[in-house]
Amino acid sequence: MRKNLSAEAFEQLVRQVREAAAEEAERVMREAVRSLEKNPQEWDSAERTARDGGLRIGRTILQGAVQTLGNGYEGSRLACDCGGALHYVSDRVRSVVSLTGAFPLRRAYYWCPTCKATRVPLDGRMGIERTDFSPGVRQVIGRLGAVGPFEQSRQILGELTGLWISSRTHRLVCERLGQALATKTSPPVTPLEKPETLYLLADGAMAPTRQGWREVKVGVAFVARTDSGGKPKRQTTRYFAEILDAEAFGWRWYALAETLGRPQARRLVVLGDGAVWIWNLAEMHFPGAVQIVDWYHAAEHLWIVAKAVWGEEHPCAARWVGHAKKYLANGHVERVLAQIEALPARSKAARATVRETIGYFRNNAQRMRYRRFRRQGLFIGSGVVEAGCKHIVGQRLKGSGMRWSLNGIRDILALRLAVLYGPWPPSCKAAA
Repeated sequence: MRKNLSAEAFEQLVRQVREAAAEEAERVMREAVRSLEKNPQEWDSAERTARDGGLRIGRTILQGAVQTLGNGYEGSRLACDCGGALHYVSDRVRSVVSLTGAFPLRRAYYWCPTCKATRVPLDGRMGIERTDFSPGVRQVIGRLGAVGPFEQSRQILGELTGLWISSRTHRLVCERLGQALATKTSPPVTPLEKPETLYLLADGAMAPTRQGWREVKVGVAFVARTDSGGKPKRQTTRYFAEILDAEAFGWRWYALAETLGRPQARRLVVLGDGAVWIWNLAEMHFPGAVQIVDWYHAAEHLWIVAKAVWGEEHPCAARWVGHAKKYLANGHVERVLAQIEALPARSKAARATVRETIGYFRNNAQRMRYRRFRRQGLFIGSGVVEAGCKHIVGQRLKGSGMRWSLNGIRDILALRLAVLYGPWPPSCKAAA
C-alpha cells in the first residue's frame, strides 16, 4: 500500500492483529501453565515464557502500527541534491530491531542515476537511516553503555530484553549517540529571577588513552539559596566534562554559567582546589567573583607539611594540624603561616615542602577567610565537582584494561552526562 491506510483497511488490520495476539496469548498461557505444573516453586521458566510471549505480542502490535505509515512512496521522482532526480526503483524489505524484537519493514527505494545517491523516505521519517535499531533500542543501548563496560552492558541488554548484540556493535551505537549528543546545544535553562548565588567550580581527573593518560576537565555551575537558618542549599546544577586546554575550558565554563543566569545572579562564587589555572580563568571570565579555596584541600596541605616534618604516625603531626586547623577555620591565615614557618624541618625534603606550603597559603590567603565566608552563608567545600570527577570520569573510564581513543572519551562523556544528569535531548533519540 503506497499511502496511509483507509478507515476500512485500518479496521481490517486491527482485527488481524487482535486475532494474532489472542492466538499467541493462548499459546503462551498453556505453555506457562505446563511449566508451573511441573514445579510450582521454580517458576522462572513460566516467567520467561510469559515475558517472551509478551514481547512477541507487542511485536505484532508494533508491526501492525508501523504498517499504517505505508511504505513511504512519494511519487515516481524526487528532487536530488545534485540537481537531478531520484527515481523510484521498487519496494525493498529490511529487518528492523525494536524493543519487542525484529520485524520486516517494506519501504519505497529511490535512486539517482546522475550522482548514484539513494533515498528511502520512510527510513528518514522513522529515524532508522544507516541503522538496524529503532530509536528506543538505541537509547537503551546508550543508557547501558554510559554506566558500564560494553561487554557487561550487552549481557544485561540480552538478559533483560532478549536482544543479543556484540560488544563492538554496542560500542559503535554508543559512540554514534555520544557524537550526536556532543553536537547538540544544551537546552536553555530558565534561570531563577536574580539567583541569590551562582557557584562555579572546576577540577580535573586523569583518564587512560591509547597515547597515555590525559586530563579530563570537569566544570560545574549551580544555583544556591540560604535557608532560614542561614545555611546554603544547592539547587539547579549543571555539569560538563571534556578533554580541553585551559583556554577552551574557560569559554565552556563561561557558557555554562550563562545558562544558569550569570547576568542576573546577585553574587558569583568560584570554588577551587587552589590550582593557578582555575583562578586565572576566574579573573578572566568572572571578574569580581568571590574566590574560595576548598576547605578540605587547604586542610590537606596542613597534613602534608606536618607529615613531611614529623613522619606519618608521629603524634606531634596530629596535634600541630589540630591547632593549625582552628586558626584556618577562623580565617587567620597569617597565624597559620607563622606556624608553618616555625616548623622544625630538618631534612632537605621537609624544608622544600615547608616552602611550597608557605607559598600555597600566602598566594591563597584571601581565598581562605573561611569564618567570613560562613557568616555570608557560602559553601566552602568543592565536593560537588570532586564527586563529579569520580562519578563522570573515574567510574566509567578507568576500568581494568581500558584504553580509550580521544574521540571515544568525548563520545562516552557526552553520553554519560546526558544519562546521569540529563536532560536527554529528544532530538538525539533518532540521531544515533
